[in-house]
Amino acid sequence: VKGSAEKHLPSLAQAAASLAQLRAAGTTQATQQRVAVYLRSQARLHNSRVLSALAERVAADPFAKVKRMIKDLIVRLMEEANEEAEHKGWCDTELSTNEQTRKEKTEVVETLHAEIDQLEASIAKLTEEITELTKAVAELDAAMAEATELRQEEKSKNGETIKDSQDAQTAVAHALTVLKEFY
Repeated sequence: VKGSAEKHLPSLAQAAASLAQLRAAGTTQATQQRVAVYLRSQARLHNSRVLSALAERVAADPFAKVKRMIKDLIVRLMEEANEEAEHKGWCDTELSTNEQTRKEKTEVVETLHAEIDQLEASIAKLTEEITELTKAVAELDAAMAEATELRQEEKSKNGETIKDSQDAQTAVAHALTVLKEFY
């Protein structure tokens, strides 16, 4: 066994290279099993522990652990994708709810702004009417004061006229008496 290493190692390196090429070319399980059988037969033929160990490794599928890890990774990624999808669904629901609430609140704000504008216009109109009515009341008060002043003047004039009439009646009555006594 000691002296046959130089003899068998180059062919083993070639077999390893061809095995790598086969695996890279996408070998199937059957090809892998055929290689394992070939390596076992060569190991028995040459009484080589190295070939026997290599046959066991090839049969054991050295990529099984990698495949298992990839499958586990795929499962974990699928679970994360599902969690992300659920979270995205929740986020979408929250966003649509928030958008609907925002629309409702915006409508309420717009309605209130419209009402405020309407009430401000009403206040401006009523303020203008109050100003006009205050002016009219002031004009009426001035006209009433003027009319009252005229009435007071007319009353005093009328009072004088009444007194003059009474004095004239008294004078006429006195003159009639004098005339009746004379005639």
